[in-house]
Amino acid sequence: MALVTSIIYLSTIVVFFFGQLLRIEINNISFPIIDIFIALIFCLNIFQKIKNKDFKVKNKYLLYFLIFAWLNFIFNYFRYSFNPEKPILYLFRLTFLLSFLIFPPTIEEKIKKIFNLAIFSNIIFGLIQYFLWPNFTYFNSLNWDPHLYRLVSTFFDPTFTALIYLFLIITVFLDKKFPLRKIILIVSYLALALTYSRSSYLSFLVAFTFIAYQKKSLKIFLLSFLLIFSTILLLPRFEGEGTKLERTSSISAKIENYKEAFSVFLKAPVIGHGYNNISSIRQIKDQDSHSNSSFDGSLITILTTNGLIGLTIFILGLKNTFIRGNIKTKTIIIALLFHSLFANSLLYPWILLYFIFI
Repeated sequence: MALVTSIIYLSTIVVFFFGQLLRIEINNISFPIIDIFIALIFCLNIFQKIKNKDFKVKNKYLLYFLIFAWLNFIFNYFRYSFNPEKPILYLFRLTFLLSFLIFPPTIEEKIKKIFNLAIFSNIIFGLIQYFLWPNFTYFNSLNWDPHLYRLVSTFFDPTFTALIYLFLIITVFLDKKFPLRKIILIVSYLALALTYSRSSYLSFLVAFTFIAYQKKSLKIFLLSFLLIFSTILLLPRFEGEGTKLERTSSISAKIENYKEAFSVFLKAPVIGHGYNNISSIRQIKDQDSHSNSSFDGSLITILTTNGLIGLTIFILGLKNTFIRGNIKTKTIIIALLFHSLFANSLLYPWILLYFIFI
Protein backbone atom coordinates (compact mmCIF):
# COMPACT_ATOMS: atom_id res chain seq x y z
CA MET A 1 0.00 0.00 0.00
CA ALA A 2 2.90 2.32 0.76
CA LEU A 3 4.18 1.82 -2.78
CA VAL A 4 0.77 2.65 -4.28
CA THR A 5 0.55 5.77 -2.11
CA SER A 6 3.98 6.97 -3.23
CA ILE A 7 3.17 6.32 -6.89
CA ILE A 8 -0.08 8.31 -6.68
CA TYR A 9 1.56 11.28 -4.97
CA LEU A 10 4.61 11.29 -7.24
CA SER A 11 2.40 11.03 -10.33
CA THR A 12 0.30 13.93 -9.01
CA ILE A 13 3.44 16.04 -8.63
CA VAL A 14 4.46 15.30 -12.23
CA VAL A 15 1.00 16.21 -13.51
CA PHE A 16 1.03 19.33 -11.31
CA PHE A 17 4.23 20.45 -13.05
CA PHE A 18 2.64 20.23 -16.51
CA GLY A 19 -0.37 22.31 -15.43
CA GLN A 20 -2.79 23.13 -18.23
CA LEU A 21 -0.61 21.37 -20.81
CA LEU A 22 -2.21 18.08 -19.81
CA ARG A 23 -5.91 18.35 -20.62
CA ILE A 24 -8.39 15.85 -21.99
CA GLU A 25 -11.87 16.15 -23.42
CA ILE A 26 -14.66 13.70 -22.67
CA ASN A 27 -18.19 14.18 -23.93
CA ASN A 28 -17.39 17.76 -25.03
CA ILE A 29 -16.15 18.62 -21.52
CA SER A 30 -12.52 19.68 -21.34
CA PHE A 31 -10.70 19.38 -18.02
CA PRO A 32 -7.09 19.14 -16.79
CA ILE A 33 -5.72 15.69 -15.97
CA ILE A 34 -4.84 16.96 -12.49
CA ASP A 35 -8.56 16.51 -11.68
CA ILE A 36 -8.19 12.75 -12.05
CA PHE A 37 -5.30 12.68 -9.60
CA ILE A 38 -7.17 14.91 -7.16
CA ALA A 39 -9.91 12.25 -7.20
CA LEU A 40 -7.32 9.48 -6.71
CA ILE A 41 -5.79 11.23 -3.70
CA PHE A 42 -9.28 11.72 -2.28
CA CYS A 43 -10.05 7.99 -2.60
CA LEU A 44 -6.65 7.08 -1.17
CA ASN A 45 -7.12 9.44 1.78
CA ILE A 46 -10.60 8.12 2.58
CA PHE A 47 -9.33 4.53 2.37
CA GLN A 48 -6.50 5.34 4.80
CA LYS A 49 -8.90 7.08 7.22
CA ILE A 50 -11.20 4.04 7.21
CA LYS A 51 -8.27 1.65 7.61
CA ASN A 52 -6.85 3.61 10.57
CA LYS A 53 -10.33 4.39 11.97
CA ASP A 54 -9.38 8.05 11.97
CA PHE A 55 -12.60 9.96 11.30
CA LYS A 56 -11.77 13.08 13.28
CA VAL A 57 -12.99 16.17 11.43
CA LYS A 58 -10.30 18.86 11.45
CA ASN A 59 -12.49 21.59 9.96
CA LYS A 60 -16.21 21.20 10.64
CA TYR A 61 -17.12 24.50 8.94
CA LEU A 62 -15.76 23.40 5.56
CA LEU A 63 -17.69 20.15 5.99
CA TYR A 64 -20.85 22.19 6.66
CA PHE A 65 -20.06 24.30 3.60
CA LEU A 66 -19.84 21.24 1.34
CA ILE A 67 -23.10 19.83 2.69
CA PHE A 68 -24.78 23.20 2.08
CA ALA A 69 -23.21 23.51 -1.40
CA TRP A 70 -24.55 20.09 -2.47
CA LEU A 71 -28.05 20.72 -1.11
CA ASN A 72 -28.01 24.16 -2.70
CA PHE A 73 -26.86 22.68 -6.01
CA ILE A 74 -29.76 20.20 -6.02
CA PHE A 75 -32.27 22.92 -5.13
CA ASN A 76 -31.04 25.22 -7.88
CA TYR A 77 -31.05 22.39 -10.40
CA PHE A 78 -34.81 22.09 -9.99
CA ARG A 79 -35.08 25.87 -9.87
CA TYR A 80 -33.24 26.57 -13.15
CA SER A 81 -33.27 23.17 -14.90
CA PHE A 82 -29.69 23.74 -16.08
CA ASN A 83 -27.49 21.06 -17.61
CA PRO A 84 -25.82 19.57 -14.50
CA GLU A 85 -23.13 17.59 -16.33
CA LYS A 86 -20.31 20.15 -16.16
CA PRO A 87 -21.26 21.96 -12.90
CA ILE A 88 -21.50 18.71 -10.92
CA LEU A 89 -17.98 17.71 -11.99
CA TYR A 90 -16.64 21.03 -10.69
CA LEU A 91 -18.54 20.54 -7.43
CA PHE A 92 -17.02 17.08 -7.05
CA ARG A 93 -13.56 18.59 -7.58
CA LEU A 94 -14.22 21.26 -4.95
CA THR A 95 -15.44 18.54 -2.59
CA PHE A 96 -12.28 16.50 -3.09
CA LEU A 97 -10.02 19.52 -2.58
CA LEU A 98 -11.73 20.84 0.54
CA SER A 99 -11.79 17.32 1.99
CA PHE A 100 -8.00 17.57 2.28
CA LEU A 101 -8.53 20.36 4.82
CA ILE A 102 -11.38 18.51 6.56
CA PHE A 103 -9.55 15.18 6.74
CA PRO A 104 -5.87 16.09 6.14
CA PRO A 105 -3.88 13.29 4.47
CA THR A 106 -0.56 12.14 5.88
CA ILE A 107 2.27 12.82 3.44
CA GLU A 108 5.92 11.85 3.90
CA GLU A 109 8.46 14.65 4.15
CA LYS A 110 10.39 13.34 1.15
CA ILE A 111 7.23 13.69 -0.97
CA LYS A 112 6.89 17.30 0.18
CA LYS A 113 10.52 17.96 -0.75
CA ILE A 114 9.98 16.48 -4.21
CA PHE A 115 6.90 18.69 -4.58
CA ASN A 116 8.96 21.82 -3.80
CA LEU A 117 11.55 20.65 -6.32
CA ALA A 118 8.80 20.28 -8.93
CA ILE A 119 7.61 23.85 -8.28
CA PHE A 120 11.15 25.17 -8.70
CA SER A 121 11.51 23.11 -11.89
CA ASN A 122 8.34 24.77 -13.14
CA ILE A 123 9.91 28.13 -12.35
CA ILE A 124 12.91 27.25 -14.52
CA PHE A 125 10.55 26.14 -17.29
CA GLY A 126 8.64 29.40 -16.89
CA LEU A 127 11.82 31.44 -17.33
CA ILE A 128 12.67 29.44 -20.46
CA GLN A 129 9.17 30.10 -21.79
CA TYR A 130 9.48 33.81 -21.06
CA PHE A 131 12.78 34.28 -22.88
CA LEU A 132 12.23 31.85 -25.78
CA TRP A 133 8.45 31.86 -26.21
CA PRO A 134 7.07 35.19 -24.95
CA ASN A 135 4.16 35.41 -27.42
CA PHE A 136 1.13 33.65 -26.00
CA THR A 137 -1.46 35.65 -27.93
CA TYR A 138 -2.35 32.94 -30.44
CA PHE A 139 -3.69 30.79 -27.58
CA ASN A 140 -6.65 33.15 -27.68
CA SER A 141 -8.09 30.86 -30.36
CA LEU A 142 -8.18 28.10 -27.72
CA ASN A 143 -10.17 30.36 -25.36
CA TRP A 144 -7.20 31.30 -23.18
CA ASP A 145 -6.36 34.90 -22.39
CA PRO A 146 -3.72 36.26 -24.79
CA HIS A 147 -0.47 37.23 -23.04
CA LEU A 148 2.56 38.93 -24.54
CA TYR A 149 5.98 39.21 -22.85
CA ARG A 150 4.70 37.73 -19.59
CA LEU A 151 5.77 34.56 -17.85
CA VAL A 152 2.82 32.13 -17.89
CA SER A 153 4.61 28.76 -17.64
CA THR A 154 2.47 25.62 -17.88
CA PHE A 155 -0.51 27.20 -16.09
CA PHE A 156 -1.23 29.53 -19.04
CA ASP A 157 -2.01 32.38 -16.66
CA PRO A 158 0.53 34.79 -15.15
CA THR A 159 -1.64 35.67 -12.15
CA PHE A 160 -2.10 32.10 -10.90
CA THR A 161 1.46 31.18 -11.84
CA ALA A 162 2.85 34.06 -9.78
CA LEU A 163 0.81 33.04 -6.73
CA ILE A 164 2.11 29.46 -6.87
CA TYR A 165 5.64 30.82 -7.08
CA LEU A 166 4.91 33.14 -4.15
CA PHE A 167 3.91 30.12 -2.06
CA LEU A 168 7.31 28.56 -2.75
CA ILE A 169 9.07 31.82 -1.88
CA ILE A 170 7.24 31.94 1.46
CA THR A 171 8.06 28.29 2.14
CA VAL A 172 11.76 28.68 1.36
CA PHE A 173 12.12 32.02 3.15
CA LEU A 174 10.70 30.62 6.40
CA ASP A 175 12.90 27.51 6.25
CA LYS A 176 16.44 28.61 7.10
CA LYS A 177 17.76 25.10 6.36
CA PHE A 178 16.30 24.87 2.86
CA PRO A 179 19.02 23.72 0.37
CA LEU A 180 20.36 26.47 -1.92
CA ARG A 181 17.97 28.83 -0.17
CA LYS A 182 19.30 32.16 -1.46
CA ILE A 183 19.61 31.00 -5.08
CA ILE A 184 16.09 29.57 -5.07
CA LEU A 185 14.68 32.77 -3.55
CA ILE A 186 16.40 34.98 -6.15
CA VAL A 187 15.39 32.85 -9.14
CA SER A 188 11.84 32.37 -7.85
CA TYR A 189 11.34 36.09 -7.28
CA LEU A 190 12.70 36.89 -10.74
CA ALA A 191 10.11 34.52 -12.22
CA LEU A 192 7.35 36.06 -10.11
CA ALA A 193 8.38 39.54 -11.22
CA LEU A 194 8.27 38.57 -14.90
CA THR A 195 4.63 37.56 -14.65
CA TYR A 196 3.80 41.28 -14.40
CA SER A 197 0.99 40.27 -12.03
CA ARG A 198 0.16 43.31 -9.92
CA SER A 199 -2.13 41.36 -7.59
CA SER A 200 0.75 38.95 -6.90
CA TYR A 201 3.13 41.84 -6.17
CA LEU A 202 0.67 43.18 -3.63
CA SER A 203 0.15 39.70 -2.19
CA PHE A 204 3.93 39.36 -1.83
CA LEU A 205 4.05 42.61 0.11
CA VAL A 206 1.08 41.63 2.29
CA ALA A 207 2.61 38.21 3.01
CA PHE A 208 5.98 39.60 4.04
CA THR A 209 4.38 42.36 6.06
CA PHE A 210 2.64 39.60 8.02
CA ILE A 211 5.93 37.71 8.40
CA ALA A 212 7.63 40.91 9.58
CA TYR A 213 4.84 41.44 12.12
CA GLN A 214 5.06 37.85 13.37
CA LYS A 215 8.84 38.00 13.70
CA LYS A 216 8.81 41.63 14.91
CA SER A 217 11.28 42.52 12.16
CA LEU A 218 11.09 45.97 10.58
CA LYS A 219 13.98 44.90 8.34
CA ILE A 220 11.87 42.23 6.59
CA PHE A 221 9.11 44.73 5.87
CA LEU A 222 11.46 47.43 4.54
CA LEU A 223 13.39 44.99 2.33
CA SER A 224 10.20 43.49 0.87
CA PHE A 225 8.79 46.97 0.22
CA LEU A 226 12.01 48.13 -1.46
CA LEU A 227 12.10 44.94 -3.52
CA ILE A 228 8.58 45.46 -4.86
CA PHE A 229 9.19 49.16 -5.43
CA SER A 230 12.42 48.44 -7.35
CA THR A 231 10.66 45.75 -9.38
CA ILE A 232 7.98 48.18 -10.49
CA LEU A 233 10.61 50.74 -11.51
CA LEU A 234 13.06 48.41 -13.24
CA LEU A 235 10.84 45.94 -15.07
CA PRO A 236 11.05 46.48 -18.85
CA ARG A 237 7.92 47.66 -20.66
CA PHE A 238 7.31 45.92 -23.97
CA GLU A 239 4.57 46.23 -26.56
CA GLY A 240 1.10 45.28 -25.45
CA GLU A 241 -0.95 46.13 -22.38
CA GLY A 242 0.26 43.23 -20.25
CA THR A 243 3.65 44.70 -19.31
CA LYS A 244 2.30 48.16 -18.52
CA LEU A 245 1.92 48.06 -14.77
CA GLU A 246 0.16 51.41 -14.88
CA ARG A 247 -2.57 50.01 -17.17
CA THR A 248 -6.12 50.86 -16.19
CA SER A 249 -8.06 48.76 -18.69
CA SER A 250 -7.91 45.63 -16.51
CA ILE A 251 -8.96 47.65 -13.47
CA SER A 252 -12.00 48.96 -15.33
CA ALA A 253 -12.81 45.41 -16.47
CA LYS A 254 -12.66 44.11 -12.89
CA ILE A 255 -14.94 46.90 -11.69
CA GLU A 256 -17.48 45.97 -14.35
CA ASN A 257 -17.06 42.31 -13.43
CA TYR A 258 -17.78 43.06 -9.77
CA LYS A 259 -20.80 45.15 -10.72
CA GLU A 260 -22.17 42.23 -12.71
CA ALA A 261 -21.43 39.89 -9.80
CA PHE A 262 -23.31 42.15 -7.40
CA SER A 263 -26.34 42.26 -9.70
CA VAL A 264 -26.30 38.44 -9.95
CA PHE A 265 -25.96 38.20 -6.15
CA LEU A 266 -29.02 40.40 -5.59
CA LYS A 267 -31.16 37.92 -7.54
CA ALA A 268 -30.54 35.26 -4.88
CA PRO A 269 -28.71 36.86 -1.92
CA VAL A 270 -29.40 34.23 0.73
CA ILE A 271 -28.51 30.90 -0.95
CA GLY A 272 -27.10 31.93 -4.34
CA HIS A 273 -27.54 30.22 -7.70
CA GLY A 274 -25.70 26.95 -7.17
CA TYR A 275 -22.00 26.14 -7.52
CA ASN A 276 -20.59 26.63 -11.03
CA ASN A 277 -24.02 27.56 -12.36
CA ILE A 278 -23.12 31.21 -12.96
CA SER A 279 -22.76 30.83 -16.75
CA SER A 280 -26.48 30.07 -17.05
CA ILE A 281 -27.32 33.29 -15.16
CA ARG A 282 -24.83 35.64 -16.80
CA GLN A 283 -25.14 37.04 -20.29
CA ILE A 284 -22.01 35.38 -21.63
CA LYS A 285 -20.83 36.30 -25.10
CA ASP A 286 -18.30 33.48 -25.33
CA GLN A 287 -19.74 30.30 -23.83
CA ASP A 288 -16.45 28.46 -24.43
CA SER A 289 -14.41 30.84 -22.28
CA HIS A 290 -12.53 29.24 -19.39
CA SER A 291 -13.76 31.95 -17.00
CA ASN A 292 -17.47 32.16 -17.73
CA SER A 293 -18.53 30.19 -14.63
CA SER A 294 -16.97 32.53 -12.09
CA PHE A 295 -16.15 36.14 -11.37
CA ASP A 296 -12.83 37.93 -10.86
CA GLY A 297 -12.69 37.12 -7.18
CA SER A 298 -13.15 33.91 -5.23
CA LEU A 299 -15.20 35.31 -2.38
CA ILE A 300 -17.59 37.10 -4.75
CA THR A 301 -17.89 33.85 -6.74
CA ILE A 302 -18.78 31.92 -3.58
CA LEU A 303 -21.22 34.70 -2.63
CA THR A 304 -23.06 34.53 -5.95
CA THR A 305 -23.12 30.72 -6.08
CA ASN A 306 -23.89 29.95 -2.43
CA GLY A 307 -25.21 33.24 -1.10
CA LEU A 308 -24.60 34.86 2.27
CA ILE A 309 -25.11 31.57 4.08
CA GLY A 310 -22.48 29.72 2.05
CA LEU A 311 -19.95 32.57 2.17
CA THR A 312 -20.29 32.91 5.96
CA ILE A 313 -19.70 29.19 6.52
CA PHE A 314 -16.78 29.19 4.08
CA ILE A 315 -15.08 32.14 5.81
CA LEU A 316 -15.47 30.39 9.17
CA GLY A 317 -13.78 27.37 7.61
CA LEU A 318 -10.84 29.47 6.41
CA LYS A 319 -10.60 31.05 9.86
CA ASN A 320 -10.45 27.58 11.41
CA THR A 321 -7.60 26.52 9.08
CA PHE A 322 -5.77 29.80 9.76
CA ILE A 323 -5.97 29.47 13.55
CA ARG A 324 -4.66 25.90 13.52
CA GLY A 325 -1.83 26.63 11.08
CA ASN A 326 1.81 27.49 11.68
CA ILE A 327 3.36 30.72 10.43
CA LYS A 328 3.91 29.28 6.94
CA THR A 329 0.30 28.16 6.59
CA LYS A 330 -1.01 31.42 8.01
CA THR A 331 1.15 33.51 5.67
CA ILE A 332 0.05 31.50 2.63
CA ILE A 333 -3.61 31.84 3.61
CA ILE A 334 -3.26 35.61 4.02
CA ALA A 335 -1.51 35.93 0.66
CA LEU A 336 -4.17 33.73 -0.95
CA LEU A 337 -7.09 35.66 0.56
CA PHE A 338 -5.69 39.00 -0.56
CA HIS A 339 -4.91 37.62 -4.02
CA SER A 340 -8.43 36.18 -4.31
CA LEU A 341 -9.86 39.72 -4.15
CA PHE A 342 -8.52 40.20 -7.69
CA ALA A 343 -8.65 36.67 -9.14
CA ASN A 344 -10.51 33.42 -8.62
CA SER A 345 -7.43 31.92 -6.98
CA LEU A 346 -9.14 30.40 -3.93
CA LEU A 347 -11.00 28.00 -6.20
CA TYR A 348 -8.10 27.27 -8.57
CA PRO A 349 -7.33 23.52 -8.29
CA TRP A 350 -3.53 23.85 -8.32
CA ILE A 351 -3.72 26.46 -5.56
CA LEU A 352 -5.92 24.34 -3.24
CA LEU A 353 -3.92 21.22 -4.03
CA TYR A 354 -0.82 23.06 -2.81
CA PHE A 355 -2.24 22.93 0.73
CA ILE A 356 -2.00 19.15 1.05
CA PHE A 357 1.77 19.39 0.53
CA ILE A 358 2.28 22.00 3.26
